Amino acid sequence: MFIKTDKAVLTVVFTTFLTFLLLFLLPIRDLEIGAIWWLYPNLLLAIGWFGYLIQFNRNTTGDESSQLLLHSVLFGFSATVTYLPMDWLFSRKLQFIVYRSPDFLGNVTTPIALIISWGLFATLVVYCYHRLQMLSLHHFVASGITGLIAAIGSIVIYGLGKELWEWNALRVENIPNIASVPIFIPITFLLTFTLCPYYFHRQQHALIAGIRCGLFMGIVMFLSFLIFWRL
Repeated sequence: MFIKTDKAVLTVVFTTFLTFLLLFLLPIRDLEIGAIWWLYPNLLLAIGWFGYLIQFNRNTTGDESSQLLLHSVLFGFSATVTYLPMDWLFSRKLQFIVYRSPDFLGNVTTPIALIISWGLFATLVVYCYHRLQMLSLHHFVASGITGLIAAIGSIVIYGLGKELWEWNALRVENIPNIASVPIFIPITFLLTFTLCPYYFHRQQHALIAGIRCGLFMGIVMFLSFLIFWRL
């Protein structure tokens, strides 16, 4: 059973994948436009379309789709903001990841387009979780499927984004990779989004649920990194 927002979400999933696929296939370094700027058309599409659906259907009686999308957006961006200190640790202190293409703020911080993209990714994943629940799947089954989708998606997106970042810039040899992506990345995504029922326990507000998710992701990613680093 489809709801009004499904078409927009599925379209954004496709355009996001297409954007990163083009970044992977095209000779970006030979073009005058930096790789990071190629993300903005897709981000503007997502922000504009999602914002329109949320605003247009907000007062429609009996329509849960706009509320579902709104809560997914709130979750996605609160989780991303909460996770940002961990990204600062990996990129600035440990220098385990190096961002190759700065945007508005130069090399001062994580590129703005990537921060918004992470919020979008989290939005799409948690939307998937809620939609699976609406199909009468048990919440643990829905969260397990969501975790697998998030883990596979992280391998695809991080693998295709070679022009945006360089993982393992320090060349830590004992950390295995999957398609150039450190193995602790998909493990972190799998564990993080398998716990979706915990974030929304007792009908927790989406913002609080997102903060829980961001904190858990940051802790798990750091611990996973340490475990593989010390092996």
